[in-house]
Amino acid sequence: MRCPLYGGSCRKYETVRRCPGCPVWAEAKAARQARWAQPAHAKAPLAQEARQGQDQAWQESQAYDEARGTSMQMKAQLAHMQEPGFARTATMQQDAVIYHYDGSLPGFFCCVYESVYRRELPSAIIPWKDAQPTLMQTKEIVTDHDKARRVRRSIPDKIGEDALDLIETVFLSCLDQKELRCLRFLLLGYREGRKTLHMLSHSDVAPLLNAERHLLREAHLLKGFIRFSDYGGVLAANITPKNFILPFIAHHFCARYAEEDFVIYDKNHKAGLIYENHKRSVVYLEEMPFPPADEAEERYRALWKNFYHTIAIEARENPKCRMTLMPKRYWENMTEMEELL
Repeated sequence: MRCPLYGGSCRKYETVRRCPGCPVWAEAKAARQARWAQPAHAKAPLAQEARQGQDQAWQESQAYDEARGTSMQMKAQLAHMQEPGFARTATMQQDAVIYHYDGSLPGFFCCVYESVYRRELPSAIIPWKDAQPTLMQTKEIVTDHDKARRVRRSIPDKIGEDALDLIETVFLSCLDQKELRCLRFLLLGYREGRKTLHMLSHSDVAPLLNAERHLLREAHLLKGFIRFSDYGGVLAANITPKNFILPFIAHHFCARYAEEDFVIYDKNHKAGLIYENHKRSVVYLEEMPFPPADEAEERYRALWKNFYHTIAIEARENPKCRMTLMPKRYWENMTEMEELL
């Protein structure tokens, strides 16, 4: 999109960070500051409603607390906390329980809700499709969109807007045990507040920042590594990324090929980015077989390979450098590299 301040192409909107000089960012910040500047009597109904909902959840968990042997002293301390929402989160020890959920982001937020209000830290959070038989206790977390919205609202309020962007980005990454790591980050954020994102070396923060960096780097690389083929007037390409990067490259290709119809199919995540009649969508498909290339397409591929080999300087060939800048795992979907595999 166009930058509303400087007029040029704004790359910040293709990532998860806000530009501090952007008037859109400044307007959102002013709105948040105005929300916190409201008088106490204006906030009272909201706080009372939040406390009522929290007290109900507290009563439902009393039987579980007694079975766990929770001390009466801890209960008294938590009962006297006046902050509504998720500020009551305390340091928790990992429990021998596994959460199963539907694999969606709202479903994960419901897992966060369950963990906070039951005051338990699961040993794993696993989507239903990946669940395996186990001797450990399992708990099925049903997606409740009201609970999910409540958790989602609490993140920018307690930790910051960037924390919500980080969670939504890492959730699409290939980070191992990403759900459990995101939960640990949120529990830390509910305790420490807005300074959490500045704790760069913390064991619950650093993995998420690294995963975000890995995803954004892969999205940047694939903007240059995708090779389209023409199938009857429709451009199509296969990709095999580690992260789910289709939402992060959609704007780039839709702006670059605004008058074309194209499909980018992600084999690893069984999803495709479809752009047709100036409308784009991400759909989930088990497979997307493309028809064999016709004679014209084969000629274009031969021309591209000839161009690639012609501009290369033989005396400066450096295979190690090429594999650094063009990782080998992307070669299978690049026309000019097929012969080297």
